[in-house]
Amino acid sequence: PKNIGGEGTMKNDKVRTAVLGGLLMALIALATAFLAFPIPGVSGAYINAGDGAVFAAAYLMPGAWGVAVSAIGSALADAIRGSFIYVPATFVIKGCMALVAYLLFRVFKKKTGGILIALIVAGLVMPVGYFVYESILYGIPMAWVGVPFNMIQYAGGVVIGFLVIKGLALIKDKIHQSPED
Repeated sequence: PKNIGGEGTMKNDKVRTAVLGGLLMALIALATAFLAFPIPGVSGAYINAGDGAVFAAAYLMPGAWGVAVSAIGSALADAIRGSFIYVPATFVIKGCMALVAYLLFRVFKKKTGGILIALIVAGLVMPVGYFVYESILYGIPMAWVGVPFNMIQYAGGVVIGFLVIKGLALIKDKIHQSPED
């Protein structure tokens, strides 16, 4: 039956948001855990596609949803990979990355230059956050060892995130074009 008068629209929006959130959470967890490439010579360090998915969640989801989806999906990936000591830090760090990206996307109105600035700034949360966490766990000298590898992951996340977001924007533009275009 046709929805007369828009009744149920808010409920449908909530369901769509929850479903998209669940899909993105799974995508983040899987991209982080299984689209990962070890950094040679560094035990347990890897570059993954998960940060690109975190940025996509921040781009697509309302603020709190994007933060929660990013935090839970990323922390779940650490648990899947057996990196339990990083689960709490990853939960906070990836949630903060998504929050900063979301807020900057709003400031820059999702324009290309603004998207890139948002990703560069939000992405910095990751190497800084893990440096602080590893300083607490292992001491500052040992935390410095991880910085170059976290910077590589940061750069990869920015590039992947930018490509994914620009791809999503192109798809959205194509979907919203009239058939005559």
